[in-house]
Amino acid sequence: MKRVIIGGFLSLIGTLGNLAVFITSANNMVSGWSTPPGRFLTTVSELNMTSLLVFSSIVLALGVIIMAIEYFKKDVK
Repeated sequence: MKRVIIGGFLSLIGTLGNLAVFITSANNMVSGWSTPPGRFLTTVSELNMTSLLVFSSIVLALGVIIMAIEYFKKDVK
Protein backbone atom coordinates (compact mmCIF):
# COMPACT_ATOMS: atom_id res chain seq x y z
CA MET A 1 0.00 0.00 0.00
CA LYS A 2 2.86 2.34 0.79
CA ARG A 3 4.31 1.90 -2.71
CA VAL A 4 0.97 2.78 -4.30
CA ILE A 5 0.92 6.06 -2.38
CA ILE A 6 4.52 6.80 -3.37
CA GLY A 7 3.69 6.06 -7.01
CA GLY A 8 0.65 8.31 -6.81
CA PHE A 9 2.63 11.20 -5.41
CA LEU A 10 5.37 10.75 -8.03
CA SER A 11 2.74 10.77 -10.76
CA LEU A 12 1.18 13.90 -9.30
CA ILE A 13 4.54 15.69 -9.07
CA GLY A 14 5.42 14.69 -12.64
CA THR A 15 2.04 15.85 -13.91
CA LEU A 16 2.37 19.22 -12.18
CA GLY A 17 5.89 19.66 -13.57
CA ASN A 18 4.75 18.88 -17.11
CA LEU A 19 1.77 21.19 -16.71
CA ALA A 20 4.04 24.03 -15.56
CA VAL A 21 6.22 23.60 -18.64
CA PHE A 22 3.18 23.42 -20.94
CA ILE A 23 1.57 26.57 -19.52
CA THR A 24 4.82 28.53 -19.54
CA SER A 25 5.56 27.51 -23.11
CA ALA A 26 2.02 28.26 -24.29
CA ASN A 27 2.23 31.78 -22.89
CA ASN A 28 5.61 32.54 -24.52
CA MET A 29 5.39 30.98 -28.01
CA VAL A 30 8.15 31.82 -30.49
CA SER A 31 7.34 33.52 -33.77
CA GLY A 32 9.79 31.55 -35.91
CA TRP A 33 10.49 27.82 -35.90
CA SER A 34 11.51 24.97 -38.15
CA THR A 35 9.27 22.06 -39.01
CA PRO A 36 11.01 18.99 -37.47
CA PRO A 37 10.97 20.00 -33.78
CA GLY A 38 7.82 22.09 -34.13
CA ARG A 39 6.73 25.31 -32.50
CA PHE A 40 6.16 23.90 -29.02
CA LEU A 41 9.51 22.11 -28.70
CA THR A 42 11.33 25.12 -30.15
CA THR A 43 9.70 27.29 -27.48
CA VAL A 44 10.63 24.82 -24.72
CA SER A 45 14.21 24.76 -26.01
CA GLU A 46 14.54 28.55 -26.21
CA LEU A 47 13.16 28.93 -22.68
CA ASN A 48 15.73 26.38 -21.43
CA MET A 49 13.01 24.16 -19.98
CA THR A 50 14.01 20.98 -21.78
CA SER A 51 15.64 19.44 -18.73
CA LEU A 52 12.58 20.20 -16.56
CA LEU A 53 10.29 18.66 -19.17
CA VAL A 54 12.43 15.52 -19.41
CA PHE A 55 12.81 15.21 -15.62
CA SER A 56 9.11 15.64 -14.90
CA SER A 57 8.22 13.18 -17.68
CA ILE A 58 10.57 10.60 -16.16
CA VAL A 59 9.06 11.14 -12.69
CA LEU A 60 5.56 10.78 -14.13
CA ALA A 61 6.48 7.56 -15.95
CA LEU A 62 8.20 6.18 -12.84
CA GLY A 63 5.11 6.86 -10.73
CA VAL A 64 2.83 5.16 -13.24
CA ILE A 65 5.17 2.16 -13.48
CA ILE A 66 5.28 1.79 -9.68
CA MET A 67 1.48 1.93 -9.48
CA ALA A 68 1.12 -0.58 -12.33
CA ILE A 69 3.53 -3.02 -10.70
CA GLU A 70 1.67 -2.79 -7.40
CA TYR A 71 -1.70 -3.19 -9.14
CA PHE A 72 -0.71 -6.42 -10.88
CA LYS A 73 1.28 -7.82 -7.95
CA LYS A 74 -0.31 -10.84 -6.36
CA ASP A 75 -0.18 -10.81 -2.58
CA VAL A 76 0.21 -14.34 -1.29
CA LYS A 77 -0.41 -14.62 2.45
